[in-house]
Formats: sequence, structure tokens, C-alpha cells
Amino acid sequence: MEREDQNKEAKDQDEKAEAEDRYQNMSTRYGLVESAIDDFAKRGGFDDLPGKGKPHKIDDEDVFSSILKKNNYQPPWAELRKEIAADLKRLADNPRSDHELRAELEAVNDKIRTYNRIVPHPMLQKGLVSRANLENAYPKWV
Repeated sequence: MEREDQNKEAKDQDEKAEAEDRYQNMSTRYGLVESAIDDFAKRGGFDDLPGKGKPHKIDDEDVFSSILKKNNYQPPWAELRKEIAADLKRLADNPRSDHELRAELEAVNDKIRTYNRIVPHPMLQKGLVSRANLENAYPKWV
């Protein structure tokens, strides 16, 4: 029994010694990396970095969204929104006969119906346009 206790103590001491060695080894490696970085900085290795002295810009959006944005991609509903806004501005700026205006408003309203079906959230849906609300409709689409 006494021998088992001695073996257990010896084993515990060995495990402690191994843990201390691992810690020393890790801190030595950490110290080596730190000293290498410090030496590099002292030699001016970080002096020519773009944006030095300025805060680092961190994107809040996910990687997929940033790739789409960098490549100027817009979802179809966003492109359709711009197209509808351009149509409304054109209709508001250029007076037309009743017959022409009615036909063009129907075409715009068809686009609005399509837009309302493809937007990702119901809060983004818009109302149809008539002769009465044509002037007020454009600012809602910009």
C-alpha cells in the first residue's frame, strides 16, 4: 500500500514536471516570436505599410455580401427598384396624354407587382401608382 502511494506521488510529480516543461517551452516560443517581431519593427519592417497610423477598417458584413458588393452585384429586386424609380421620374417629368399615361402606368404597375413578389421582406413592398399619386410615388422609390 505504501509502495502504491509512493508510485502515485512519483507519477504526480512527473506529470507536474512535464506540465512545467510544456509551459516553459510555450513561453520560450512565445518569447522568440515576440523578439522576432520586435526586431522586425526596430529595423523598420512595419514603416511602409499602407494605412499606417490609421484605424483598421473591419467589415461588419459577411464574406459573401462583401464579395457581391466588390463586384457591383445587386439582387434582381434591387435592380428592378432602380428601374421602377427611373420610369416614375420619367413619367413625372414628361407630361403625356391620358391614353399614353394610362398605358405606361399599367406597365410600371406590372413591374411593381413583380417587385413585390421578389423582395425578401414584406416591409419592402410598395403600392401601385396612379395618376393621382404619381408625383408622390417617385421619392418613395429612391
